[in-house]
Amino acid sequence: MSYPLFIARRYLLARRKQAIIYVISLTSVFGVIVGVAALVVVLALMTGFQDQIQSKIFGANAHLTIFAGPSGRPLDDVPSVLSRLRACGPILAAAPVVYEKGMATSELNASGAAVLIKGIDPGVERSITDLASQVRGDLGVLALPGKGGRDRAILGKDLALNLGVTPGEIVRVIIAQPDVSPFLTVPKSREFEVAGVADAGFYDYDSSRIYVSLAAARRFLGLLPTQATAIEARVNDPGRLQMAARAVQQALGNAYYVNDLIRMNKTFFSALRFEKLGMSIAIGLIVLVAALNIISILVLMVMEKVRDIGVLLAMGATHHGIRRIFLLQGLIIAALGTTAGIVLGVALAWFLDRYRLISLPVDVYFIPYVPFHIRPLDVLTVAALTVGVSFLATLYPSWRAARLDPSEALRYE
Repeated sequence: MSYPLFIARRYLLARRKQAIIYVISLTSVFGVIVGVAALVVVLALMTGFQDQIQSKIFGANAHLTIFAGPSGRPLDDVPSVLSRLRACGPILAAAPVVYEKGMATSELNASGAAVLIKGIDPGVERSITDLASQVRGDLGVLALPGKGGRDRAILGKDLALNLGVTPGEIVRVIIAQPDVSPFLTVPKSREFEVAGVADAGFYDYDSSRIYVSLAAARRFLGLLPTQATAIEARVNDPGRLQMAARAVQQALGNAYYVNDLIRMNKTFFSALRFEKLGMSIAIGLIVLVAALNIISILVLMVMEKVRDIGVLLAMGATHHGIRRIFLLQGLIIAALGTTAGIVLGVALAWFLDRYRLISLPVDVYFIPYVPFHIRPLDVLTVAALTVGVSFLATLYPSWRAARLDPSEALRYE
């Protein structure tokens, strides 16, 4: 063991003569532990929240949506667009969909609720979104006729609760359908048999979505079999979604508008990232305070050990060796605090995630509890930044100790 490390350790462990310094050393280590643990927990919380929300958004929606330009008119050449889409490398699956806004009423709720009708191909939808896993029942029943030849529909969980309907009961859907005259809109309605309930985990979806078969939606809106509101697609690598969107846009040309899920939720994802950064900076101030404590303890140590430093220099110790003594003291405090803080933070984050101790209102946050996801890169970043800041905190005290003149130091006291 080198003498700088041996002396640095002895100075930190000395209890009798330097009780105040020993207490401040423990306080510094404790400050680093608290700061690091808090940073690990906050990063795990924000990462878990972001991952969970993103997973739900990506599961409840198609990755790409292709429209016939921004005008809102339907796609007229669905088979042609589908064949060109399926030839694109990034595309796993694609299918036409029909969207229409309307109102839904029932016997128990005549005032109704605003809804978004989505016509889907039940056989292909499971390859594009996670709707099949969200439905209590079989998604394929949408293709089968219901009571009295009615088309069937699957309602969002909260919408079904609002309308007071269960599977087998009837809902009436009303839309504003243009009449022959361009100046008049006549409400058009149709009855659907409730075939099941979907739980997407998003209140906005579960309180307003009605899923019907693509054929039923086309009949309802008067669309041809080759028409659709849009085409939805799933890509093979969601991590390169925007690159895939550009490739599809290039393949289809400017006659079509390709929108990706990240762009549609750009503001939301940006807000999550900035919130994570802001909370990390706020909690990081604890680590900064701990680093200032390290400066204090080392300055006090230098003042206390002036005579010892003079003896060491007189015995042949170099100024570089003296500097290393106090650098090592600061790094030992940082290493102990960082290691203990990471262990504490990881354990606390795992415990909170395992037992789901922090619940959330689903209608506000989309998820029932606060998830904690620990990323090794986040932990390594916290450790590196903490040790780096602590190292910077040791530079001034160690430089001051190395500047002492041996003769002046020996005359001290």
